[in-house]
Amino acid sequence: MNKENLSALTTQGVTIPWAGLYDKLVNLVSWGKAEVLRSEINQKAPYKLGDKVLDVGCGTGDQAILAKTAVGKEGAVHGLDASPKMIAVAKAKADQLDVSVNFQVGLVESIAHPDETFDVVMSSLVMHHLPGELKQKAIAEFLRVLKPGGQIYIVDMESSSTGTLKQRLTDLMVHLHGGRKGLENNVRKLIPLFEAGGFKGVEWGRVNRQFASLTGTK
Repeated sequence: MNKENLSALTTQGVTIPWAGLYDKLVNLVSWGKAEVLRSEINQKAPYKLGDKVLDVGCGTGDQAILAKTAVGKEGAVHGLDASPKMIAVAKAKADQLDVSVNFQVGLVESIAHPDETFDVVMSSLVMHHLPGELKQKAIAEFLRVLKPGGQIYIVDMESSSTGTLKQRLTDLMVHLHGGRKGLENNVRKLIPLFEAGGFKGVEWGRVNRQFASLTGTK
């Protein structure tokens, strides 16, 4: 895909243009715990050795690279993001670490993979960027590219209503993205959308204080 084609991609969702600063900002607002969060997400993920995984909205690639360590040489991981700059950073990381992940520019509403390709489709910190209609299109695409029996794994911010002052201070990322009220039950609200979209056994879980997950099966 050449540079001209990359720049022609447009989406109704929110893209982040400052890829070069993204990792530093995430680490700042997470009080230096971005690596810990990625590890927690990876540990709770439903993929296993040998699986084929798609990370939608992969950003600068860290979560996809971790997924590759879990699925091993027998498995495969593809990362998809609408921002060419994010994909460029992700590819550079994978090359530097000598990790084989296929990063591509692409849209959540039109995933450039055939039907029934993946064992697991994952997406972290993306769904809150998508307007309502685009969420529905994304869910339909997730279902389409999953194999029968394949699993969805969504992680996003979901505020906690209680906590000590110190815990509230650690909620900086949540507050910057809409505040406690704005992100209350943020992931739980996705459950009926995924059920209506055809997923079975949709369940909510807590990743840590600020983040929750959703899983379901095709």
